[in-house]
Amino acid sequence: MSRSRLAPPMLPIGGRLLLLLDYDGTLAPLADHPSRALLPARTKRVLEQLAQQPDVQVAVVSGRALADVKRMVGLPRIGYVGNHGLEVSAPGLRRMPAGAKRICLRMKRIADRLAAAIRPAPGAWIEEKGLTLSLHWRLVPPKERRRFHRIAADFLAPYQQRGALRVMRGKQVIEIRPPLEGNKGTVIAWLRPRLSSRRRKDAPAVVYFGDDRTDEDAFAAVNRLGGVSVLVGRAAGATAARYRLAGPGAVRNWLEALERARPHAHSRGGAS
Repeated sequence: MSRSRLAPPMLPIGGRLLLLLDYDGTLAPLADHPSRALLPARTKRVLEQLAQQPDVQVAVVSGRALADVKRMVGLPRIGYVGNHGLEVSAPGLRRMPAGAKRICLRMKRIADRLAAAIRPAPGAWIEEKGLTLSLHWRLVPPKERRRFHRIAADFLAPYQQRGALRVMRGKQVIEIRPPLEGNKGTVIAWLRPRLSSRRRKDAPAVVYFGDDRTDEDAFAAVNRLGGVSVLVGRAAGATAARYRLAGPGAVRNWLEALERARPHAHSRGGAS
């Protein structure tokens, strides 16, 4: 773990590559509401160009619901991971947890109870994502935040004590999950061989970009695979990421440089 990192190398330029990116704060700038965190056109274009290369697999790994992140990105040829690794959809590949419908119904009941509990905290709201919930507090007035956190802690504590929920805190959001094994790190280990070409035995190099505490499991997994882990933006405290970029604009610039540098980049007539 370290507090200071350098910019990621412009490698691997050749060879097979598995390119994995978080969405909010990594590909798209953070916004007050998730619906306003829009993918810039240039970023979408370079992701599409990279995904067209025969030795590159691209996947967006998000805490959003799978359907939501697919809608926000809108590229059919790439892979998508939703709900912090619980949902996967890629060309020829799909995964959902056993009993998904039952889990969604249970999380809906918890969301209804939580909505009543946080009513005294102005600005707090719940994003229902099917298998998980996000409790957002970015819009809670500063003078109300202590009360908000007390209400949230009091509500969640009984569920946590009996192992009925898992809770993780991110950037002005509390992520609430069912007690299922798995996270962004374990799904990367699962994805890597399955997104690899059956005609090739050499494993692809892995690059992962993320901006939040919820990406730390992914950073650690990529490090174990000998890949490139990149923290986007500033982090409070230490991180497992080995490299750092300033923000979504820097991520886009890195991707564009990679696309120009790799073989096949100019053989399709569509590279920038």
